[in-house]
Amino acid sequence: MNVQSARFPLMDSLRAIAALSVFVYHLAFVLGWFDEGLAGRYLRELNLGVSIFFVLSGFLLYRPFVAARVEGEPSPALVPYAIRRVARIVPAYWVALTIIAIWLPVSGVFTAEGIVIYYGFLQAYDPDTITGGIGQAWTLTVEVSFYILLPILALGLRRVRGPVVRGELMMVAVLFAAGVLWKVLMLRSGGSLSGSLTAFVTLPAFLDQFAVGMGLAVASVVVARRADEPAPVRVVSQRPWLAWLVAAIAFAALGAREGVVAWGSGSELIETHELKTVVAAGLILPAVFGEASEGWVRRVLAFRPLLWLGLVSYAFYLWHLAILEKLDRAGLASDLGALPYALIALVATAAVAAASWYGLERHALRLGRRLAGGPPGALETRAPATPLAGSPDPSGRRA
Repeated sequence: MNVQSARFPLMDSLRAIAALSVFVYHLAFVLGWFDEGLAGRYLRELNLGVSIFFVLSGFLLYRPFVAARVEGEPSPALVPYAIRRVARIVPAYWVALTIIAIWLPVSGVFTAEGIVIYYGFLQAYDPDTITGGIGQAWTLTVEVSFYILLPILALGLRRVRGPVVRGELMMVAVLFAAGVLWKVLMLRSGGSLSGSLTAFVTLPAFLDQFAVGMGLAVASVVVARRADEPAPVRVVSQRPWLAWLVAAIAFAALGAREGVVAWGSGSELIETHELKTVVAAGLILPAVFGEASEGWVRRVLAFRPLLWLGLVSYAFYLWHLAILEKLDRAGLASDLGALPYALIALVATAAVAAASWYGLERHALRLGRRLAGGPPGALETRAPATPLAGSPDPSGRRA
């Protein structure tokens, strides 16, 4: 088997789960449900979609690099890698940003500075622009930074002598520690989250989550080359529900802490961040290890509507908050009630996402593959690993 080209058919459903959690998070924000007691505390934590998507990015994007190194093959070429990443995220985002900025409307996008910042994926570097444009798109700043860093790390590691797998795991451990250390240092130097907001919404703050995905990539490559599964992998393969149970316990811990709000402050921020990392890893594990048809967990992930929503999840991410806001301004929530409002917003967002995928994104991917030297008729059918996340409070709300 060519471990570089291994497929993970259930990953799209995980994107869908993340997208739906973020949709409900923003729905609750628009409806003012965050202060509704115990339910409100759990709703505030549904922005954990960002963690799911960053872990997914670390896994899916790093796996070809680590597979090539373990197999002694050339590393994936950088120019085709860059072309495919651009084709995946730029066209749909630029179109959505342009239309949403006119439709809502959103100020500051079509200025000389705004064009550079918002169309250039730079909005997370300035507290005044973090939630501008498409509010939740600050996560794309993080994602693009990771796109740039990843091949640099992979190529640098090829120059390191010694056992390949040990070197890979050491790099993953260093990245994870760097992500935690960054948050600790920023909290100590900034004094509060609000005083150093950009430090917590740019790549260094999420290195630990990307590292977890990269660690899963290393493990999956190693396991694919073995005749037997190590005991921990065998547990996940045979009892995938245990991984989801761990994720459920971590999520329960997130909402059970009285008085803790999304992102918190001080040590609470790090605790919240790492619990969300555990949730993400627990959800993803059954899609990485084991047969795709075994166990009720994987049957849930194989549910076709869920797979389809994952396919169109990038545009779902780009459009859902704008649609929620527009329908709320039109009075649907107050006139029809919360449930009809939510259903209309969900259907409308899915319809726009489908139009984006079938009308734009898949054609951009075909073009990207041709330019990158892939098979002329090939189509990258996976939805992007781009996070479908909340914004830094993380709400994506506009001032």
